[in-house]
Amino acid sequence: MATTRISIRELQIGMYVARLDLSWFRSPLLRHSFLVECPTQIEKLVRAGVKMVDIDPDRGIDSQVSRVSSAIHSTTAAAPTWSMKPAKPLAQLNEEYAQAKLAKQQMDQAVQSVFSTITKTGAVNPHQAAEAVQEITIAMRTLTDSAIFMALSQNRAGDSTLSRHALATCTLSLVLGQTFEFNPLELQELATAALLHDIGLLQVCPTVVRHAHAATDLATADRQEFKNHPRRAVLMLERQGGTGASILRLIANHHVYLDDSGYPKESRGQFTCDRTRILMVVDRYDELITGFDKTAPLTPHHTFQRLYQESRHGKLDQRVLSSFIARVGIYPVHSQVRLNTRELAVVTELNQEKLHQPIVTITHQPEGTEYVTPLVVDLAHQTDEPQTRAIDTIIGTDD
Repeated sequence: MATTRISIRELQIGMYVARLDLSWFRSPLLRHSFLVECPTQIEKLVRAGVKMVDIDPDRGIDSQVSRVSSAIHSTTAAAPTWSMKPAKPLAQLNEEYAQAKLAKQQMDQAVQSVFSTITKTGAVNPHQAAEAVQEITIAMRTLTDSAIFMALSQNRAGDSTLSRHALATCTLSLVLGQTFEFNPLELQELATAALLHDIGLLQVCPTVVRHAHAATDLATADRQEFKNHPRRAVLMLERQGGTGASILRLIANHHVYLDDSGYPKESRGQFTCDRTRILMVVDRYDELITGFDKTAPLTPHHTFQRLYQESRHGKLDQRVLSSFIARVGIYPVHSQVRLNTRELAVVTELNQEKLHQPIVTITHQPEGTEYVTPLVVDLAHQTDEPQTRAIDTIIGTDD
């Protein structure tokens, strides 16, 4: 077990403590190895005089996650750092979110029409696909990243609808593609590939798709049928003609993974381009929040923790993932959270230097009463406060 020693000041929720720097009989906790799930655990260790702890990155988040911006700034294609600006009023955020939900409905209809045609005819209507990509591209130009991200991520648990997965993957690919400053043609190709990357699953038995990620529920032949879905998509598009080689390559390799744990086995993850790696990350993100991989659906916050672990073990590109997190935040704007003070708050602005400590607008007192005037607090810069506030749990946003 490889552990990392950090100071108690660096200990964060989501880390797994493997060892403390004091004897077991002096510990305020019954165990010296545990997952940090709330600020109270950290406070008890501080009061007991703990100075250093060993954490196990394989069982929780690494110390680098709490300083994710440092990792971002060390990469060659990191997202830009925005200057600090006043947090937006809640009314403005609510309006942005309402617009994003409306745009999502319109985009969803456009994407559903594409998949409906494929289901009926066995072929992609190029005009419909181009219109869907254009609809999504226009929405990305007029909406904030945070609003569209939250609109796409909410209430997705258990939703295995291919058209909605395609919409989320296409939109998030565009978000990341803009971060990497791809030119318009590269963005259009990436969006098209993301929209159509799973159309091969429409040719696979639904029962096979439902059980594809289960450990024992699928026979070898059925599992191979599922793994052939990228190839089926490419063959469908090749038979029709008119789809560029770059788009076909992106679709073919979206499950390759950098550690070669994916498929098809004849492709090598290390030779994939940035656009393929973006598609890998956003596809995996949507799998985790929907529970498509047969695990319990995760919140965006916990999904990023899982993705970070997978990138740390070489499955996904850390540079791409860091850019993704920098763009939307560890705790995305619009997220409703509960603080260690039991107050309820809404994340209203990111701190690019300390993404785990955003600016929040506190709306409810610990006992549940609304504040007459909401409190705006920068969690990364708290002075003259009787208790340092921190995010305890994320409780989501009603759709």
